[in-house]
Amino acid sequence: MNKWRLSACAFLLTAVSSTAALAAVHHFEVIGESYGRTSDEAIDNAWRVADRECYLRWGRSDQEITVLAEWIDPATGYSHARVSLGCRTED
Repeated sequence: MNKWRLSACAFLLTAVSSTAALAAVHHFEVIGESYGRTSDEAIDNAWRVADRECYLRWGRSDQEITVLAEWIDPATGYSHARVSLGCRTED
């Protein structure tokens, strides 16, 4: 019985002190903005900008984007897009 209790205590102490057990996950939205010759190309480029920003913050993206705005620049004729990408990091 004493060996069982000692083993259980050792296991609990290991689990409590483990960094994986204490890791906090933080969720945030990354905004990306870019342009392209078409609306789809502008959205894809904006997604890449947001994904790169998430990666640089050591995060993992949710791979799901929300298109926040689309417009055409009258001076250049290029489509512009602004997207939001979910990102999460772990401490």
